[in-house]
Amino acid sequence: MKRALLLLLLASPAWAQTPGTPLTLEAAARRALDVHPGVRSAAAAVAGADAAVGEARSRWFPQLTTQASLIRFQEPMVVTPIHGFDQAQLGQIAFDQTLIQGNLSLGFTLFDGGARGARIRAARADAAARDAELTATEADLLADVAARFLDVVTAGDVLAAQEGGVRALAAERDRVTRLVTEGEAADVELLRVQAALAQAEADRISAATRLDVARSGLARAIGVPALPDALRPVRLTARPVPARDALRAALARHNPRLIEAERSVESARMTRRAAVAAWFPQLDALGGLYAYGSGAGSFTTEWQAGVRLSYPLFSGGARSGAVTRTGALATVAEERYHLAVLDAEDALDRALGAVADAAARADAVESVVTHLTDVARIELLSLQSGAGTEVEYLRAEADVRRARAQLAEVRAAEINARVALANLTGDLSLDWLAQAVENVP
Repeated sequence: MKRALLLLLLASPAWAQTPGTPLTLEAAARRALDVHPGVRSAAAAVAGADAAVGEARSRWFPQLTTQASLIRFQEPMVVTPIHGFDQAQLGQIAFDQTLIQGNLSLGFTLFDGGARGARIRAARADAAARDAELTATEADLLADVAARFLDVVTAGDVLAAQEGGVRALAAERDRVTRLVTEGEAADVELLRVQAALAQAEADRISAATRLDVARSGLARAIGVPALPDALRPVRLTARPVPARDALRAALARHNPRLIEAERSVESARMTRRAAVAAWFPQLDALGGLYAYGSGAGSFTTEWQAGVRLSYPLFSGGARSGAVTRTGALATVAEERYHLAVLDAEDALDRALGAVADAAARADAVESVVTHLTDVARIELLSLQSGAGTEVEYLRAEADVRRARAQLAEVRAAEINARVALANLTGDLSLDWLAQAVENVP
């Protein structure tokens, strides 16, 4: 409850990013947790569920009530209580057209078939479910912000690679143009370079468009009108992936979606238990102070105390219907929990596969970029010395651009895979991000 209140009351929508400084992943994540409507909605649900627990617990306390009324009659009315019809009592009966009544009543339910306890346990389980939902919402938001942040960084890296290719091809075009003018190269060589340059420019435009879309998406996710010009790139720290059995155990114990589903099952079962309690009689203790008076100002007071046993003999099927309905809801909650377990285990297998695949691809593509860069450099030297061909150099230059773009993609995929795995095992948080991902200087 404290965490929910802090999120609701202390979250500030002010954008505190210092102008001119690169935006970090941690700053973006903190901002999103402060202002995102999904988190604020989940926090409000936690506060409401906590209040429901207090409401259910109030049934264990005596109920103190008071009432008052003033009634005007056409004819004089008895305004004092009648407890007998002997001569002395009849002589004390007062009549008046105005009857004033008031009472202070104290009541307490001695036995209700366990309904109160079941409702309290149901409310507590629901509060725990809402708290788990808040945790899951926060983790999902962190994963989403991380993915959006990495998409912006990746799009920027791809754009930089495309722009580098455009500059290299523009320089080659100028060189070939000079050779054609001097009669040392055929026109077809210039046509090849111009075609490659046009393709590179088209790829650059596509990368720039992707970057604009990614920046707009991240800005919306963290609730700002526009992002700073620069974002600080990030990379994984050297953190080993736990063994599969350890991850499965963490999934079962700490996955917030599974915890939410499990607590929902408990809440549904206790709600059914409260419905079953309606088949038991209810025993109440009653007491009160009652006052009667007339418009003339004469008042009589008396006290009453006793117990009351109540049991509905016929309810038109309401009790059996409530038991059947709540039992069905409990079954629904149980099956949804089992389904959530299956989905979580499938997601864990996919996440582990994605982590292994992304790590292997990142290592491989880094090697590819290194080798292709050397190939492009050698082809350019060969071309300039007259030993190479324009076709081979253009092909090598295009391969380098594609490899660099692919490297940016697989690096982001590796981080996203680790974030998704941490989300499944219930580890994803701001602290986890700070430890598992570091800013690139």
